[in-house]
Amino acid sequence: MSKKQSKMKLLQNGSRESINSHLTGSSNESLSLKDDKDKVDKILLQRVHFQVYYLGVVQKINMTNSKNRDTEPQLVDIVEESQIEGKLQVAANEENRVLMFVSRHGIKVMDTSGQEVLHRHPLHTIAQLIQYTDGSGHQNIAVKVGQVGKHLYQCYVFQCHTKDQARNICDCVRRIFDAITTKS
Repeated sequence: MSKKQSKMKLLQNGSRESINSHLTGSSNESLSLKDDKDKVDKILLQRVHFQVYYLGVVQKINMTNSKNRDTEPQLVDIVEESQIEGKLQVAANEENRVLMFVSRHGIKVMDTSGQEVLHRHPLHTIAQLIQYTDGSGHQNIAVKVGQVGKHLYQCYVFQCHTKDQARNICDCVRRIFDAITTKS
């Protein structure tokens, strides 16, 4: 096994994570400030990637009237309407397999060879990330991206292999957001 391979481990959800950045949870609530700082630093150094399927993007989503309704169901409705209209794929196929990298810099989507960057979403542009099960039972995540103060968004949709994988992607991004806000 090469040195690079020994520093990587395959997780059950199909992702790879650096052993150096793997976090072990602690139920001890009286952690010292140093331990908290170390934990935050480890999260911020974490780089995880997942193999998922890219279904497409919904352009120019206007969610200014979201006060009347929760934004998660509203976003899922917009995605599913786009699928019904044929503007967005419903089911994944092999040619749409991509690598999704999650780090403190945001989300980077690359082809499976790792040679070409298809999209890059800096962390500060990610307005919302949700996991949902579509009408066909597929596990999907929707990444709503936009600029602060703007009312138009784009939504990138990915199909995951399992519910656990979709949850792990969302949890990974949430942990990074939490670590950044804790550190500031």
